[in-house]
Amino acid sequence: MLKVIPSIDISEGKAVKRIRGVKGSGLILDHPTKIAYKIYEEGYDYVHVVDLDSAEENGNNEEYIKDICKIGFKWVQVGGGVRSVEKAERLLKYDCSAIVVSTLPIKDPKSYMNMEKIIGKDKILLSVDYNSSGYVLIKGWKEKSIRVLDFLLSHDALGYIFTYVENEGTKKGIDDNVKNYILRVKGLKEYAGGIGSMGDLYKLNEYGISYAIIGMSFYSGNLRGIKYVY
Repeated sequence: MLKVIPSIDISEGKAVKRIRGVKGSGLILDHPTKIAYKIYEEGYDYVHVVDLDSAEENGNNEEYIKDICKIGFKWVQVGGGVRSVEKAERLLKYDCSAIVVSTLPIKDPKSYMNMEKIIGKDKILLSVDYNSSGYVLIKGWKEKSIRVLDFLLSHDALGYIFTYVENEGTKKGIDDNVKNYILRVKGLKEYAGGIGSMGDLYKLNEYGISYAIIGMSFYSGNLRGIKYVY
């Protein structure tokens, strides 16, 4: 069974949905907490939150994240600029369920190992934001780092979020190559980037993905209301 998780990306105090991560593209929605309440009222009990400003080292939106964590979701996973133990601990104190980390394990493995030790692997999801060449992108998708397979072979976590950056926000469809990557990992398996149809969700379920994170398809109405695929 595959579970659908709506995403809330926050920039400058607004919920937004960018195309391929480009600032100013896509949709400017509404107040992040208002969006989160609406999602909760529609029966979604999981939510994926990204602080885009923090990811780009241009401020933070923790006040909204704190409020979202209080709404009543069973699971709130939060990412975007989580590059220190102090920030990870602070987010967990807001009662978020897990933090999403991408840059730290690659740029500062020693600090990441310390984070694992202090907060525990059961609170960390590794975000594998990758391109068509098979490289992981970090620092708000601005910097190319190592190959996806090298990253997967060198880390272990509660789970992994595979985001195909080149289709993010486009609804053009998923990256079928993800089925080769998920064979290399254990734990939770999540996917984001390009999901635009029920056919995409059926494929992800077939590949063994546990959770599908949707944004543009959710807010444009394509897949709004879909919670599970069996």
